[in-house]
Amino acid sequence: MLENLFTVENLLSVGGTFLYLFGELFALFIAISFLVALLQIWVSKDRIKRLLTRPHKVENAILGALLGSVTPFCSCSTIPVLVGLFKSGAPFSGAISFLMTSPILNPAIIALLLVFFGPLPTVVYALITFVFAICVGLLLDKLGFSRYVTSAVEVMFRNLDSSSTV
Repeated sequence: MLENLFTVENLLSVGGTFLYLFGELFALFIAISFLVALLQIWVSKDRIKRLLTRPHKVENAILGALLGSVTPFCSCSTIPVLVGLFKSGAPFSGAISFLMTSPILNPAIIALLLVFFGPLPTVVYALITFVFAICVGLLLDKLGFSRYVTSAVEVMFRNLDSSSTV
């Protein structure tokens, strides 16, 4: 049985599927990164910060979760957007809530859940996911994780800036 699994045809099929998915995800990552860079040029950091910053951290987390729930990004595409949010000075709790909801609570997933499971399980999933993302964003903010993430983003951009001048 196992000797039939590792035939040349099966390995070529797996390799072809891998290359196709890799190319598709790589292209998506590059395209989203490019769009985020364009968005940062057109929309000022102050405007993004003003839109996403509210006096209360709970509001910031809710806004981030709402933004993540309407963006049709997978986790590969969410990272460049998240880095853009950090670079724009968005609040940590909102950015983390965005990170949590974007790949697991987006229009495509909601549509699939509705088709396969119906409205009640979809609403339960959406509510639990939404509340969980808000709680995680607030918890990580309260625990001070922002110092690790923001310093890593600063180091990354410092390294990019220094390598582009060479």
